[in-house]
Amino acid sequence: MSISTDKKRPFRPAPFTLLIVFLAGLGTAHILVRTATYGATVGTDSVSFLSTALNFLAGEGWRDFTGDLTVGGPPFFPLLLAVGGWVGIEPLEAGRWINATAFGLTILVAGCWLRSHLRSRWLTLAATAIIAGPSLPLSELASAVMTEPLFVLFTLLALMQLVAFLQRGGRTSLWWAAVFTALAVLTRYAGVVLIGAGVLMLLVRRAPPLVARLKDAVVFGAIPSIPLAGVLTRNWVVSGTLTGPRGGSGQSLFDSLSRVVDVLREWVIPQDAVEWFAYLLWRATGLSTPDWFGSLLWATTGLVVVAMVVVVVLSGHGKSPSFGLGPVLPFGVFAAIYLVFIVVIVPLAVPFVVHWGILARFLLPVYGPLLLAVVFLLDRFLSIETTGR
Repeated sequence: MSISTDKKRPFRPAPFTLLIVFLAGLGTAHILVRTATYGATVGTDSVSFLSTALNFLAGEGWRDFTGDLTVGGPPFFPLLLAVGGWVGIEPLEAGRWINATAFGLTILVAGCWLRSHLRSRWLTLAATAIIAGPSLPLSELASAVMTEPLFVLFTLLALMQLVAFLQRGGRTSLWWAAVFTALAVLTRYAGVVLIGAGVLMLLVRRAPPLVARLKDAVVFGAIPSIPLAGVLTRNWVVSGTLTGPRGGSGQSLFDSLSRVVDVLREWVIPQDAVEWFAYLLWRATGLSTPDWFGSLLWATTGLVVVAMVVVVVLSGHGKSPSFGLGPVLPFGVFAAIYLVFIVVIVPLAVPFVVHWGILARFLLPVYGPLLLAVVFLLDRFLSIETTGR
C-alpha cells in the first residue's frame, strides 16, 4: 500500500476560503447572539478578571474585588478588558466581544490550516463545522468571560507556526511561534507546557546540526520566558508567592487520570449520543444495551485511531515527509505533554495550574490540536490506495 502521489485536484480556492470565513463569522455571530440577552457567563475567575480591570481603570492599581493585588493569573486578559474600558466599552461587554472574536478566529485559522494540509475539501469543511459547533466545548467557554478562548487561539497559532518552521524552515515562522507562545503564557500560566513542547520539538528534529537546533530552541524558549519571569518576579515581590496562595486539590493521581479519560471520551462520543443510540436500538428491536456499551464504543474508537496511525506510517515509509505525520507531530506532542502535566500537577498541587480538581475547561487547550491531528490522520488514511490492482 502507498499513499497516492497523483496531482492535486483542481479547485477554486477563493470560494472555498470564503466558505471557511463564513463559518468563522457564523461562529462569532452565534456567541454574540447567545450572550445578547443576559450577557456572557460570569464565574469566580471572571469576577477576578473584571474587578481587576475596573480597579485598574479607576486608578486603584492592579487589584481584584478583595482589594488585594492580583497575582492569581497572568495580566493579558484583564488588560484587554481594561483596554475595552479605555475605548468606552464596559469590561463585561468587552469580554463578551473578545471571546466571541477569539472563537471566530479559532475557527478561521483551523479551517485555513486544514485547507492547506488536507487533500479532501469536504473533510476540511466537516472538521471546520465541527469546531464551530454550537454545543461543543469551544463554544461553551467562548460564551463566558474566561481566558480559555484566547489561550486556545494563541496555542493553535503557535503550534501552526511551529509546524511551518519544522516543515519549511524560515526564521519568521519561528519568531511568530515564539510570540504566540508568549501571548499564551501571558493569558494562562499553563502555557509553560507550550514552551516545553516547542523546545523539545526543536531539539529532537534531525536535519540541522546540534548547534543550530540549540540556537532555535533558545530563541523560541527565551521570548515567552522573559515576560513570564517578569510577571512571576512581580508576584513574588508583592505577595511572596509566584501565583497566589493555593492549597492541595485532594485529588489522587488515579482520580486525576480518571477525570481526564472521562472528559476525553465525552468529546469523542458524548454520553447523550450513546443514550440516544441505545434508545433508538430499543425502539427498533426491543433490545437494551448493556452498561458497558458506551465504554466499548470509546475503546473501539481509540483502537481505530491507533490502527490508522500504524497504516499511515507504514504506507508513507520512504515517501515525501508531507505524506507522513510530520505536520501534526507538534500537535500530538503538545497534547501528550499537556495531559501528563495536568494529570500529575493536580495531585501535587503545583501552583501553576489549579488548587482544586480537574475541570473540563482545563483540558480545552488540547481539544483543537487533537481534533486537527485526528482529521489530518483520517485524510491521509483515506488517501491511501491499494497497489497492484
